[in-house]
Amino acid sequence: MTAQNDFAKMFGSIPNLCNPDLAKGGMASVAEYNTKLGDVALEAAEKSTEVMTAATKTTLDNMRDLTSAREPSAYAQAFAGFMQAQMELTQSATTALFEVAQGAGAQMGAVSASAAESAETTVKKTTNAASARKRASATA
Repeated sequence: MTAQNDFAKMFGSIPNLCNPDLAKGGMASVAEYNTKLGDVALEAAEKSTEVMTAATKTTLDNMRDLTSAREPSAYAQAFAGFMQAQMELTQSATTALFEVAQGAGAQMGAVSASAAESAETTVKKTTNAASARKRASATA
């Protein structure tokens, strides 16, 4: 059975396993990562909204042209023109949204790669600091 002193000694060494300064640095890194990801997501949302707003305005203009008064025989041609314009608009809006998504994906990849490098550095620092504390405790 473990004596009370052994238990106290084991729990007393727990603070030596974690450097509070490194933990604070890790939390700051996580917060910075979240901020960067949030910025990328919000920028992509803003650009997407701009694309969709422009597409909506163009659609409304196309509908205005479609519904303008004309000779009864011209409505079929007007509808065909409207459909052609809408297909082109859809294609250009889709392309623009794809470019926004592709750019956001590239930015997220860069942010994630940077965060991974930072995390690796933090892990190395933590491991080295814990090893140094362990060696210091062993020699004391």
